[in-house]
Amino acid sequence: MTDTDHIFEMIAKEHLNIETLKTRNSDSLDFHDCSVWGVKKALQAAYDLGRLTSLPQHRIVRAGKVGTCYQGSIDASYQDLVEVWGEPAPGDKYKTEAEWVIRPADGETITIYNYKNSRCYADKYPVITEVREWHIGGHDASAVDRVIGMMAGRAKLLHRAK
Repeated sequence: MTDTDHIFEMIAKEHLNIETLKTRNSDSLDFHDCSVWGVKKALQAAYDLGRLTSLPQHRIVRAGKVGTCYQGSIDASYQDLVEVWGEPAPGDKYKTEAEWVIRPADGETITIYNYKNSRCYADKYPVITEVREWHIGGHDASAVDRVIGMMAGRAKLLHRAK
């Protein structure tokens, strides 16, 4: 299975509830009913991921996060975040140790950051590369869905702000 096939399968699983994209020569296994909103979310995830991987690195902005606030949190590995977004910018070295500031094509600003859960905050917490819980900042709750979609199955929702 290629990386692209794996990404397609993860998007299909997450947004369309389709377990596999392999042909199984059975109508009941190869044809699925999907909601239009599910198809739209799957297309948006694929589009966002494609745009992200084709953008020059300077489009992933590492400053200018003013106005964003906590919208939710995800479970994802540090390694997966680095693979998708590149190396993080340093946080404030107290409450946050790593952060990414992302601007998708529509100009929205989204932040991904750890908050009070790494070794820089207290010795009882893990080193930053072992952190699994990441906060998502944005202007509204759609920021969380966008990040999860762009992570193509590498992130799970932990909490959504109300």
